[in-house]
Amino acid sequence: MSRFSTAPRLVITLGLYGSASTWIFNVVREALNAAYGAERVCAYYADAIALILQDGAIPGRVALVKMHVGDESLASFVHLAQPLLLLSVRDPRDAVVSLMQRFGQDFDKAAARVVQSAQRIFPFAAAGHPYLRYEDNFFARMETIDAIVPRLGIVLPDAAKAAIFAQYDTGSVRNFADRVATLPAERLEGGAHDLFDRVTHIHRSHIGDGQIGKWREKLSAAESAAISDALPDFIANFGYG
Repeated sequence: MSRFSTAPRLVITLGLYGSASTWIFNVVREALNAAYGAERVCAYYADAIALILQDGAIPGRVALVKMHVGDESLASFVHLAQPLLLLSVRDPRDAVVSLMQRFGQDFDKAAARVVQSAQRIFPFAAAGHPYLRYEDNFFARMETIDAIVPRLGIVLPDAAKAAIFAQYDTGSVRNFADRVATLPAERLEGGAHDLFDRVTHIHRSHIGDGQIGKWREKLSAAESAAISDALPDFIANFGYG
């Protein structure tokens, strides 16, 4: 295993809620660990850049940050720091239904979170940062890992990539999610509805039904219109019209 001189020091995975962004985060985390050793990788969930910059453990390491929204400083930070930014998207109406089904959120809370996330993501996609669409089933294709690894500036053997793919396929993640509550206490965070593993960020209710277009049955006409009206550019750009 080796690395290129152009390897990024910071990778940010910015994904819409319910868009398999945790899959991307873990694939990147495992690939970096395999290339550099886990002791040289700092991996976080944080929606505020300032929280990362305060960590004195980062110098000399590669940092990986998972976000759904970020904060107002994110655009300027990306412009100046030039991290590798990987985006994931989903039909925002399905994303809302996913939050409602998996975490028991009401429509207003779920819609507010999804709209905020989508509004943060869209300018980065419009600027040319790479993105993956949930509807393309990217998380079920080995080719996605083959495409991600070179962007990290590393080289991994096919066997290592295959092992990562197997570890995070839907069945494996579903089994892991069912066992989250049995992990050591220091790895756990959250409450009854949102208990999750600090390392992988896999929630106990992580895997939904995966259905595409379920918003047509689960949302009222007024609810779906509210999301569409809030995100016309996002819906048009990513083919969700």
